[in-house]
Amino acid sequence: MHFVHFEQAPPRSWDQFEELCADVFQDEWRDTGLVRHGRSGQSQDGVDIVGRDGALWPVGIQCKKKSTWPVKTLTRKDLEKEVQKAKAFKPALKAFYLVTTAPDDEDIQACAREISAKHQLAGLFSVGVIGWGEIVRRAIRHPHVAAKHFGAYSPGKPTPLLASWRASAAKLLLDEAELEVSVRELLYDFREFPAGRLAFRTQEADDLLLKIRSLQSTHSNSLERRKSVLKHRERLYSHVYVEESVVIGLQLFFNHPDLSEYVRVPWDKDAPLLIRSFIEQQLDPNLSDIKGKEKIRLFAPQALPEPAGGDIAVFMPISEHNRTVRRSWELQAQYPKLDVEKLDELFRPVRFQYAIPAVMRRIVNGIRNGIPIETFEQANWLQFHLWKATY
Repeated sequence: MHFVHFEQAPPRSWDQFEELCADVFQDEWRDTGLVRHGRSGQSQDGVDIVGRDGALWPVGIQCKKKSTWPVKTLTRKDLEKEVQKAKAFKPALKAFYLVTTAPDDEDIQACAREISAKHQLAGLFSVGVIGWGEIVRRAIRHPHVAAKHFGAYSPGKPTPLLASWRASAAKLLLDEAELEVSVRELLYDFREFPAGRLAFRTQEADDLLLKIRSLQSTHSNSLERRKSVLKHRERLYSHVYVEESVVIGLQLFFNHPDLSEYVRVPWDKDAPLLIRSFIEQQLDPNLSDIKGKEKIRLFAPQALPEPAGGDIAVFMPISEHNRTVRRSWELQAQYPKLDVEKLDELFRPVRFQYAIPAVMRRIVNGIRNGIPIETFEQANWLQFHLWKATY
């Protein structure tokens, strides 16, 4: 007998809870096209996840969120409110589930059955409620889902999901306070679970998935529909590639023995700025637009074959560049023997907002093009005090 629902605490964030729900229902329904709908804080007609359960499409799932997390109680009023919002979803839902971290409750289940009976007479969707105990029970029926979300179920080293982050319009959807805490948590989470995982998703990719799924659900198999699906799939591939690149970089920041120590100790106060800048610049489709910007050039301790190379042009607003040059002159005048070209001496905001993120993007790009991380290590690319900067 499993008592896992008493032993497993709910995820530390709503985003991780939604990730768990998506994984569970994707496997339960064998629906590879299951997608997220909208984002936290965005009007989404009471639906967070859209999927297909056999012949039923669309089926909506609401991952219940309240101002206090995790959710500990669910009332009839809560359920009725979410059902009412779900009626506005387009196309019209065939079924609706409210999933919560609150305990399973017979009174709420009875309420769901009453609503379903009324809806059946009105030609509307059925309603179901799934509490924390039931969602965990379903999760452990699928070994890779249990391993991802509850590390103790991994067949080898525990590989739990340690964080689930989102972005929209090239902006990370975490405020400064949340990001600061999350960075510190992940540094220690990866020490406890070195094989742990991160999930990162963009709203743009989720929107494209939903468009593709909607097109594929139509009965038409016209050439125009196929062309439209293909166009969306090509765009989706680009977004997913960038998401994967972000995850590679974050894994290095939090789990590489040298980089994680940089982030934990000397870079501690600047780590949130560094992490946010890396992510948002990796996502920014206009990053290559250098109009109105000035550059500094970074030089690696040792040049490597392309696409790594040996130097990196880093563009920034002219005002930031001017402050950087002025600070370099002041340091040189005050400390004539100081090597002001060292990256460590670079104007601090520029170092963490532009320079180090640029180096990390180059490393990630190299890894994705077949250069192993060991090559960068041997060339001292991760020893940032050995990098040089010129203006």
